[in-house]
Amino acid sequence: MQFCEATLDGPIAHPADTWTNIGPIIAGLVILFYARGPLSRLLGSASLWTGLASGYFHASNTILGETLDLSGMFLFILAIAAMQQQRARPNYPGSTVLIWIVLAVSVALTVLSSISTAFASPLFAAIVVVVVIRGIYDQKLTKWAYAMVISFLVAWGFWWLDFLLIVCNPDNHILTLHGLWHLLNGLVFWFAFKHYDLTMRGPVEDPVTASPAR
Repeated sequence: MQFCEATLDGPIAHPADTWTNIGPIIAGLVILFYARGPLSRLLGSASLWTGLASGYFHASNTILGETLDLSGMFLFILAIAAMQQQRARPNYPGSTVLIWIVLAVSVALTVLSSISTAFASPLFAAIVVVVVIRGIYDQKLTKWAYAMVISFLVAWGFWWLDFLLIVCNPDNHILTLHGLWHLLNGLVFWFAFKHYDLTMRGPVEDPVTASPAR
């Protein structure tokens, strides 16, 4: 897949789209520091892996890098889906089984997408829609959930504007819209962690509708 930033000769093909992966890398390290459960650590690992894989992809501009980048996308959204499942049914199928399912499905979707990149975005979008719809009917929505969805939608908008070359300056090697997608993804991971870290500990009381303490 080719984005707006022009390819340079040398060890880093796309500087702007490479350094901006610091966003999910930092988010992953911070999440792993605060994570208290297996699925929270999976989310942190997914964030860290996404940043590293995407950074390698944009630096190397290779098919291998693109494949690893795709794996990070799927690992990220499936980790969130796994956290939704565990919160809904804490003892079924269990965090260990969920982690193996996430890893297996991520590999399968990555292989399918690497056969044709035309599959990548539609498959990713389909899972996002399922996760969002499930979240809409969730009784434990928090401010972090809204922040996660809003920041993701803004970031994804930047992704499409860059990919479709609607807003594009190929000679900009400092900060591109695709780079903003990377940076905002760091916030998406952090907001997701905060939301599930809070809601998995027990019911969330709505400060607007909750009865005052007596």
